[in-house]
Amino acid sequence: MRIVVTGATGFLGSHVADRLTASGHDVVVFDARTTARFTSVVGDLLDPDALQAAFAGNDAVCHLGAIGDVYLAGERPALAASVNVTGTASVCDAALAARVRRVVVASTWEVYGEPHYQPIDEGHPCAPDHPYSITKYAAELLARSYANLRGLDVVALRLGTAFGTRMRPNSVFSIFIRKALAGDPITIQGSGEQGRQFTHARDIARAFEAALTQGRSGAAYNVVAERLVTIRELAELVRAEQPTTVTYSAPRPGDVPSARVSSALAGDELGWRAGVSFEQGLRELFDEARAAQPAAAS
Repeated sequence: MRIVVTGATGFLGSHVADRLTASGHDVVVFDARTTARFTSVVGDLLDPDALQAAFAGNDAVCHLGAIGDVYLAGERPALAASVNVTGTASVCDAALAARVRRVVVASTWEVYGEPHYQPIDEGHPCAPDHPYSITKYAAELLARSYANLRGLDVVALRLGTAFGTRMRPNSVFSIFIRKALAGDPITIQGSGEQGRQFTHARDIARAFEAALTQGRSGAAYNVVAERLVTIRELAELVRAEQPTTVTYSAPRPGDVPSARVSSALAGDELGWRAGVSFEQGLRELFDEARAAQPAAAS
């Protein structure tokens, strides 16, 4: 299968492109910057002509290009709306014009907002209240409307909080590990009891691959690991690997509340469930950080 991956020079997109390539698919990367690892097309999500040219002759699109940094989205909501929402509409328009068979769109579990019941399934009301989750939900709804109104084959994946190698330096994993390796204290914002079902990037990549051929057009699926890990637990696991101290500060404004999310529907219809353990993923992050230390020192 010939597949375009938007945003594949970023964290999650690169893992999706890796998985698809390893499975024997021909992958084309569409992003704002180039990469030597794949056939690469440099372009803007807001340029429909560039998108259509990149999509021509391809069978499917995995759309991960977005403002995925929660902090950046909070600081620049207009930018997040432009890239995440208008950019997704451009992707869908180009996919229709290029006669792409299916578009798989990256959404987020954060679209649900404050939980009304748990575990949260896909029928739970969505009430996002942060520029990141608001724009991701708007993008998801817009993409799914192309399935309902214009016949484009679209599947949305509501992804768990992702972790794995190549993470952004401002992620909680990167910050905790970097500070521990430097001998600095780890600072937890709030009580540390806020929890996330951290989902490994390789597992998310498997979900994208499954969604290319399975699942209902117009549907959304939670793609979230079962285990809930608190920030306090993460800090303790980091400290067990690299001794340091843990301190506490004021809660982070706008932090998403803890919630348990069900991926049962993805299991039933996509044949997906998480397979990488939290401990394994954390070890890989430590290995990556330690390998980078000599280069940083030089």
